[in-house]
Amino acid sequence: MGENSTGPTLSVPRRLKITGTIVVVLLAVWAGVLGARTLLDRTAPPEFPASDVRDWATFADHVVLGTAGPADTDRLEVTTVLWSRQGAHPIGRRISIEADLTEDEAYAVPVAWFEDGSTDGRWVALTADAVLRLDAGRITGGGATWAADHAGESPRVLATELYETGPHPAAVPYLYESLEQRLAAVER
Repeated sequence: MGENSTGPTLSVPRRLKITGTIVVVLLAVWAGVLGARTLLDRTAPPEFPASDVRDWATFADHVVLGTAGPADTDRLEVTTVLWSRQGAHPIGRRISIEADLTEDEAYAVPVAWFEDGSTDGRWVALTADAVLRLDAGRITGGGATWAADHAGESPRVLATELYETGPHPAAVPYLYESLEQRLAAVER
């Protein structure tokens, strides 16, 4: 009984070992990329309906004109509040929003107060396409939103159209409630 005995050994060809190692490394890289993408997706600014004027009137709290702060911040110096939704969260003159802004450039932005449970709340642009760059007080684009129809015009026309259109009827009882409640009312 005191003898050393070894059982049968499995002989794996060297080529198979190398191939297996490569597969394991590729799987680890793939998992890392998926994990990083998931993390980035979680930290990306939320996007809300903003394609038509009724979306803005329902989900935005305000449409503001402002100038982007220093490049290392996400600050917008609000110069004018063009439009406010009934029941809107109060806004200050200096807000932080999650948007792609260029320092010292002027913008018109539909902003909403967003409470995601992890913070007390924060200002967000409805969507990246809704952040409208201004040149000499005129809208230079509008992405995939209804504001694109107003390129070259004063942003005040947006406010006029918002006041004339009003919110989605299903959201009217929830105008003094959270953004999430207005979203849920419209999705029903």
